[in-house]
Amino acid sequence: MKLRILILLIAMCTAAVSCSREPVDEHLVVDGWIEDGGYPVVKLTSSIAVAEGALSSDDIAAHVLRWATVTVSDGEQTVFLTGMRDNRYFPPYVYTTYNMKGEAGKTYTLNVRYGKTEVSAEATIPEPQPLDTLYAEPASDGYVLRASFDAKADGRYIFFAQRDSLDSEYLLCQFSLVDGSTVKDKFEQVVYTGFSVRDVDYMIRYAPGEHVSVRFCNVDGPAFEFWRGYMDEWIFSRSPFFPVSASPMSNVTGGYGVWAGYGATYYEIDIPE
Repeated sequence: MKLRILILLIAMCTAAVSCSREPVDEHLVVDGWIEDGGYPVVKLTSSIAVAEGALSSDDIAAHVLRWATVTVSDGEQTVFLTGMRDNRYFPPYVYTTYNMKGEAGKTYTLNVRYGKTEVSAEATIPEPQPLDTLYAEPASDGYVLRASFDAKADGRYIFFAQRDSLDSEYLLCQFSLVDGSTVKDKFEQVVYTGFSVRDVDYMIRYAPGEHVSVRFCNVDGPAFEFWRGYMDEWIFSRSPFFPVSASPMSNVTGGYGVWAGYGATYYEIDIPE
């Protein structure tokens, strides 16, 4: 069975990964977010079919959408986002602006026009919530991080991590989604490494001597459901390219992907040698 997988989920693969393209209808895919105190960031791609064969970085680059009209509105003002190259992300092209900062409690509407295609989405930024503790703990083949926080019943929490030596951006940590309504107030979470589909030999634990940045997010409902679907595809498929029956839930009307609101706090930690 062939599967049309969102470029958001497979854009990080390399020529070493077995995949191929087939003629399918392409769809606009959004990977975007706005944080409390942060600027909006949006990556736009078109969907791509994945099956057998080879998919190169050039193939992926052909699906990056560079000439879209992108706006974000907070209900009072509307700003245009400018497309630019940014090597901190993959693919290394984003739309952003310095004319609007996110504010907790506000709802932001994203609109994208590309050719005859137009998509939209809404995201609300929850209040950021700090961690109580974050520390490294030895494991059999490396280290894990342990974090604790006061879980709110209406909170939905996600951990992202970035290793200075390996990761170009923050990646979703495996087993890191926490629904506040299902846990006790004082909650402890094991924070494993972030993952992407270009990880050929994924290591779930941190290596000695690594410097790690942790992004702890209180997220809105649609973002939580999207990342839960993304996690399920990673965990329950035999590989990132194993055919599954559905793509992650999307809050993008007219397209796929996610436009997320994050109440984020950031932490830096050095893994012991």
